Amino acid sequence: MVMKAWIVVEKVRRIVRTAIFMVVMLASLAASSLPLMVAVGDIMVPFLLLSSFTCVTCYGFNEHFRLYAFKSSLIDIPLVSILRSIIITCVYSLCDGPTLSHGPFVGTATLCSFVSILVLSIKACVFTVNSGIEAETSSASQRLHWKKPWGMPVLFLSSVLFALGHTVIAYRTSCRARRKLMFHRVDPEAVLSCKNVFSGFQKVPRSPTPSAGKTPKSDSEARRKPFGQSHDEGELPARLLADIDSLFITLQGLTIHYKLSFPGTPPRSLSSTTFLGPKVSFTPEVAPGRLKLDRKVQSLSSKTQSHHLQRTYSNQFHSSSLYAPLLDGPPTSPVLSEDIPVFRLDDSDAQVETGHMNHGTLKQDIEANGEFGIVLVHGFGGGVFSWRHVMDVLARQVGCSVAAFDRPGWGLTSRPSRVDWEAKELPNPYKLETQVDLLLSFCSEMGFSSVVLVGHDDGGLLALKAAQKVQNSMNSFNITIKAVVLLNVSLSREVVPTFARILLRTSLGKKHLIRPLLRTEITQVVNRRAWYDSTKLTTEVLSFYKAPLCVEGWDEALHEIGRLSHETILSPQYATSLLKSIEEMPVLVIAGAEDAHISLKSSQAMASKLVNSRLIAISSCGHLPHEECPKALLAAISPFISRLPPKPE
Repeated sequence: MVMKAWIVVEKVRRIVRTAIFMVVMLASLAASSLPLMVAVGDIMVPFLLLSSFTCVTCYGFNEHFRLYAFKSSLIDIPLVSILRSIIITCVYSLCDGPTLSHGPFVGTATLCSFVSILVLSIKACVFTVNSGIEAETSSASQRLHWKKPWGMPVLFLSSVLFALGHTVIAYRTSCRARRKLMFHRVDPEAVLSCKNVFSGFQKVPRSPTPSAGKTPKSDSEARRKPFGQSHDEGELPARLLADIDSLFITLQGLTIHYKLSFPGTPPRSLSSTTFLGPKVSFTPEVAPGRLKLDRKVQSLSSKTQSHHLQRTYSNQFHSSSLYAPLLDGPPTSPVLSEDIPVFRLDDSDAQVETGHMNHGTLKQDIEANGEFGIVLVHGFGGGVFSWRHVMDVLARQVGCSVAAFDRPGWGLTSRPSRVDWEAKELPNPYKLETQVDLLLSFCSEMGFSSVVLVGHDDGGLLALKAAQKVQNSMNSFNITIKAVVLLNVSLSREVVPTFARILLRTSLGKKHLIRPLLRTEITQVVNRRAWYDSTKLTTEVLSFYKAPLCVEGWDEALHEIGRLSHETILSPQYATSLLKSIEEMPVLVIAGAEDAHISLKSSQAMASKLVNSRLIAISSCGHLPHEECPKALLAAISPFISRLPPKPE
């Protein structure tokens, strides 16, 4: 008996567990298929209500349509439900996981629901007014009239509730799909055009592992945010995006992000996840994960500058090699003049030096090469990352230190709001004149007494203004600018694209609507026009340009840059004065022969106004030679800098 009782109990327990499993499974299936469940309910409920409240079976299907009238017939209410359910279900079935997050599903459901509610509202008003008259005068309507007086409100409200249900469920489905993308590190904004995204792609390319230890309150609060929420809002501390070789310094109330390369630094693999440089002596601070680098500046030997190196554990550099064959296009371009040198490099002539040199520590390198250096100034939309192909190689070829920094509003440099700098009585950091002083202060803090400025796009205009200020002033910065290299620079072009300016002038109260469009415009549309060979513009390259648009305050900073974009358009008189002030300075003008933004004729006209200038055109190259043709760019810059006259004793 005991055995039989135990068998019965075991069977009952198994039945209960199986039933629970089936219920949970069905509930999970229903939760994952809510749009379909709502669509089925939207089709069935109106027919059930209609058959309960009216004499639907009094006439056949054809007779109902023959006697149809908008004022008195009821068959159109379930037809509206069927139509919207079919449309929403079809769109839902066509959208896969990524496209549900930003695809047409939510928009379609909202539009169908709105239109159906509008039609039903008109129907309810007209039917209520005319139902009594039609019931008394028409025998056909009398047979189709309500069995219960409250039937019409119930049928109308049920249809409205299902319409709202479609919208709510579509929104929840979109949020669930977005969270799933965030969990798998997929960029939800890359699917705006309803394209599938590689499931391993990360929205933030340099994904960090937060360090243990004490952190600032703002960072801790940011970490307590759900991962998907932080990405959705596009608000991350700059520290979380920094590389292992990132350096930070405070200048003019701003935290400037920069990097340094030295002649003794071996090349870093762009696909490596670790820094392959020489061993560096660091002094750890109290907080693990943050390293302190003390460097003696040669010109300021009495002071010690502290630079904090932010560490990440997963760098995703561009996977393409610097030594890939470049400039394989046609030998000449129809727009090139015979007077302009055209750089075309064979593999045998363009090999970049990769041999190891004797090198010491980081401090020894900068003390030995601190007197002369090269400073790279990026243009609109760029950053320190833009120079990743040329920094180390240029330092080894020329034999001096090379520095690059993020201008305010770009990269990982701080982005103060108007309230911040006005409260501290500081100048607007996004104005070009303010950035001229910032550039010269940066050169001084790096310990450079003489520099060559290499500027791209509006960064070249910044370099020209800095050279003019040094030439015309008493040189309070104690810096000599030996030469300027201009990459695809124009003195009469507004760098902010037209559509981006329109978006930037939109009220910031609607920034949750314009952010995705603005990110897409800056990182994808603008970049694609800047490249001649669009096949080199890979997802990895786009991720470099998109990552800084996740830093706290990026949209307000970009709004300020757009407001001041007219500063890059110089009047003819000022442009002539600017070039005349540096006409004796060695200037190398480099242009992409196929630049869609700045014509070669424009670069040629600017170079012709400089007495001591040289113009070089790089064939099969667009607006970004340091990204698209780094080998040709190095072959043009290195000899120019190496042949500069030495500093007089």
